[in-house]
Amino acid sequence: MRLLPLGLAVLLLGSPAGAGSRRCGDDVDGHGRTVPCACGDVLVGSRTLGPEDPITQQRCPGDGLLVQIAPGHPPATLQLGGATVEGSAHGVGIQVLDGGAEGLTISGPGTVSGFGTGVEARRGLAAIRDVSATGNVADGFNLAGDGYAVRSCEATRNGRDGFALRGRGPRLDGNRAIANGRHGFHVAGREAELGAELANEGLENSRDGMRVKGRGHVLTQPVARANGGSGIRARVSHGRIERARTDANAADGLRAAGTALTVTDSVANANGGGGIAVQGAHVVDAGGNRAQGNRGLRHARAVPQAECAVGTSCR
Repeated sequence: MRLLPLGLAVLLLGSPAGAGSRRCGDDVDGHGRTVPCACGDVLVGSRTLGPEDPITQQRCPGDGLLVQIAPGHPPATLQLGGATVEGSAHGVGIQVLDGGAEGLTISGPGTVSGFGTGVEARRGLAAIRDVSATGNVADGFNLAGDGYAVRSCEATRNGRDGFALRGRGPRLDGNRAIANGRHGFHVAGREAELGAELANEGLENSRDGMRVKGRGHVLTQPVARANGGSGIRARVSHGRIERARTDANAADGLRAAGTALTVTDSVANANGGGGIAVQGAHVVDAGGNRAQGNRGLRHARAVPQAECAVGTSCR
């Protein structure tokens, strides 16, 4: 068998994530050596970004910061320290390749702007809070994993989804998605908790304010207003939608389908389509649902409804 030259083999097979990039962080060698972070570096421990970090002082031509925490490393935190990490329409602003055994926490305030994708984590994210993702070509936040928390973050004017989230048991509180090119929130998987403590808002997005699919999700006090599609569109089995507020969306206020889906105390006003439309086997109307001033089906006369029964299409 003819062997390839070493250099050619590396090109063909690819290299490990971050190979050739500099390691940065507050402890890069296990002995307290600090290395500031520049564009394309790999964060290997905790770090609070500041003026001494080149990544805060320049526009990155490709990726911003990659994160790879070793499994045995202490829990790590990336604090943006009020900084903006800015890109050139390519790469990922902050990409979590591995967050270690405890998962990485990303804390703001801070902004990730102008990359292909703002913040991406395929695994290893414990929590992200108080971070803005704005003006990225694709998604603001593209996150996956189990049990991670997204709190008080904002996604604005990204080209695709504000928040594209997958996995089991993510928790979302106090987040806002505004004027994104597709959906404000696009959630898939199992047992997500949206708004258990603070309402999440999808406002003025080009398509749906919130699109949710999967099993066991609970949406509490979601707000969807003035979106180009539906306010909330859900396909959820064995889940709940509580205290939803949908106003002035171009299509339906709340459109949902699923088995054993419960809807309660939700309001839909002045939407371009139906107000509340919920269908599926064993759907439960727990009361308090109201729809008023929605245009409903084309050519249909809008009839204000003080009470709206789940399982029917309410205007």
